[in-house]
Amino acid sequence: YAFVDAVARKNVEMNVAGIRKDSPVLAEMEAKGSVKMTGAMYNLETGAVEFFD
Repeated sequence: YAFVDAVARKNVEMNVAGIRKDSPVLAEMEAKGSVKMTGAMYNLETGAVEFFD
């Protein structure tokens, strides 16, 4: 479980970084404080969503 969780978290981090890299419009909006982009993980057992910093 720990390995699968670590891979899933890394995937989320890489996708958020990819959005920032590939979308200059969103990256600029985030830099100006208009939007906030963050990754998150949904826990199937508890139904809780954990947002990344």
